[in-house]
Amino acid sequence: MPKDDKDRNPAEQRLSDRVWIGAPANLRWGEEDLSGFVEVINLAGMYVASTRVPELGDYVELIFSLPGDPRAFRVRGNVVYLNRAMERQRPGFGARFERAPFGLLEAIRGLNRGH
Repeated sequence: MPKDDKDRNPAEQRLSDRVWIGAPANLRWGEEDLSGFVEVINLAGMYVASTRVPELGDYVELIFSLPGDPRAFRVRGNVVYLNRAMERQRPGFGARFERAPFGLLEAIRGLNRGH
């Protein structure tokens, strides 16, 4: 039997479902300029796999495309989660969007409908 939202852990109360996309991305923060992969995305942010990771609280700029969409999206995010290395997940970081473009949010909603 599903739990009511009020019984759920706050981390489980997401703005939208997570969607796995595995999209290549260009990343920039500070003097760092490298590539990575947007592995998971939702309306609030994303998880980015990368060989080097920023620090918590850093702002990163990412450029990437969503599957099936020819547009390249540029978005700024605030790093809220770090994963330096785990067994089941590549090293990377979670970033919360800062004023994501409307077109990106609409495209993510479209991904959610497809899953």
